[in-house]
Amino acid sequence: MASIQKRSGSYRARIKRVGQPTLSQTFNTRMEALEWAKETQAKLRLGLFEPPQVPSLKNFKEAALCYRDNHTIYKKIARSETYRLQILIERWGQLPIEQINKSAVLTLRDDLLRLGRAGATVNHYFNTISKLFQMLNDEWELNIPNPIKSIKRMPPSPGRTKRVYEQVERELIASCEKLGFGLLRSIIEFAIATGMRRGEMMGLHWGDIDLVNRRAYLHITKNGEPRKVPLSQRAMAVLETVQAMGTNAVFPMSMNVLRNQFEKSRAHAEAAWLSAGDNPFKGLRLHDLRHEALSRLSDAGLNVIELSHISGHKTVAMLSRYTHPSHPAILEKIDRYSQIT
Repeated sequence: MASIQKRSGSYRARIKRVGQPTLSQTFNTRMEALEWAKETQAKLRLGLFEPPQVPSLKNFKEAALCYRDNHTIYKKIARSETYRLQILIERWGQLPIEQINKSAVLTLRDDLLRLGRAGATVNHYFNTISKLFQMLNDEWELNIPNPIKSIKRMPPSPGRTKRVYEQVERELIASCEKLGFGLLRSIIEFAIATGMRRGEMMGLHWGDIDLVNRRAYLHITKNGEPRKVPLSQRAMAVLETVQAMGTNAVFPMSMNVLRNQFEKSRAHAEAAWLSAGDNPFKGLRLHDLRHEALSRLSDAGLNVIELSHISGHKTVAMLSRYTHPSHPAILEKIDRYSQIT
């Protein structure tokens, strides 16, 4: 019997057989998964199916590369997971897979924490290792204990509370202008106006923009579900400035250039900041603009349902990590309520 499972933006087809190993394969689209399942089931009925050859395992490196080539490449987190696998290969590459036990993983955890890695980062390594061993047991039918099962995940780190208030935004935009980064200015303004993630903005094409109804269609998102983002008047003004560029992409800039230009603008603004107190540009990230956008929308009075519709968050707990209402906005609402009652 065939089944299709959606897994972080990819689709895993599985065919269970009585008394035989389960067959599975991962694909980028549901259609590809369905076609593979249909074709494989037909071959099984006709007796034409040839079972895949299980690779001979010599060490951890071979298992990790197999996992990368058959699973990681289909995920939205392919780049980051590939990086983690490379770190693990450098550490355990020549070891027999059986030696990657609880003790080895706990030592990895302690080393990562000693290097200053966050608990969430450690958990990402745990997840990668666990999925790799799941592949060895489910697909290769190797009876090897998953070392992660008996290890507790690290507690989540506190959410960032940095706000990019209007004065900070003006200084950051001024740095963009002084450095000649006009397109970066548009991206910063659009991020604050919409609350979109970096990848969502940079993946936008003009075919995804409905100027008449003022909304943007996001086909590929972090949680794997498409959504429609309403476009404020400020967002529309930004689109008007970049539309004249005549490119297919709304923001024609590579991720590397975006990172480099934002860091240069941030550093310039940090050096130019003269006000007393903590420098708001120290440690500022591009992703903080998404936090700021959702916080401003909360200050404007949007409720949780409306905010999650814009942000794409599925739980209030995750939305709360991104939304930080300002104290004056809270006081204004309290005073308004007091006047009503």
